[in-house]
Amino acid sequence: MRYKISELSTLLHVTTNTIRRYEKMGYITSKRCETSNYRYFTEEDITIFMNIRLLRKYGFTHSEIAEMKKSELSTLISTYEKRMETIDEQIYYLSNLRHRLKDDLVLMKKTDELNQQCYIRDCVALSYVLYQRGDKILTEPDRVMAVQEYLYRSPEVQRMYLIRKEDIENDKFTLHAGWAVKRSDVDKYKMKENEYTERYEKRKSLLRVVKLPVHAENHRMHVKESLLKESFTYMKEHHLIIAGDIIGIVIANVEEENRQMQYVLIGIPIE
Repeated sequence: MRYKISELSTLLHVTTNTIRRYEKMGYITSKRCETSNYRYFTEEDITIFMNIRLLRKYGFTHSEIAEMKKSELSTLISTYEKRMETIDEQIYYLSNLRHRLKDDLVLMKKTDELNQQCYIRDCVALSYVLYQRGDKILTEPDRVMAVQEYLYRSPEVQRMYLIRKEDIENDKFTLHAGWAVKRSDVDKYKMKENEYTERYEKRKSLLRVVKLPVHAENHRMHVKESLLKESFTYMKEHHLIIAGDIIGIVIANVEEENRQMQYVLIGIPIE
């Protein structure tokens, strides 16, 4: 069976330009009809074309496919096995990324349900690294290395804030910023910890969702008033005291009334 380029385009549901590109790359070769002199393709070209399209769907690059054309069966098997491993890694990564997306979605929905109410629950055990203390950026080489490890190794990394217990006791409200993952993710993603990574233990905490401007004019007072005022009032009414550092996990960034805001889940360890 002979196919004109327009017929092949219709049959394969691709443009004629795609067919010409595949021909230029050496995958398929048109022939000339001796009587009419028009170019045509054969069933062999269809088979080759569809095989190339399948290999592209598998994720092989054109240069890899060019090498595979010269491969024996044993080499082809090895190439397929390596590609399978890569796809498995991608599936694993996307599965965990979906899990993080689902967590974010649950927290955002809870934000509406809670309406900034306080509630008591165990917090999640975290591993984290800080990169900012108040207005000061922390740039020690090993710290920067740890930040990169957290940012790019785990798909479930979360932006976090931290206020030291001793700072609050001394009436200081320095807000630290960093990146955090669940403690279980450290081993899961084979992450490296160093002297700049810290651990936050699971503990009974007072939780509350608050809104915080991305850019606060008076940083210290804003932390005290917006992040902690209502929680501290609740603690006083229920005879609770702070039992550790305060953490905040960023749930979402939004724009409200022409102002960039972030929803933050605040956790205060209590006794």
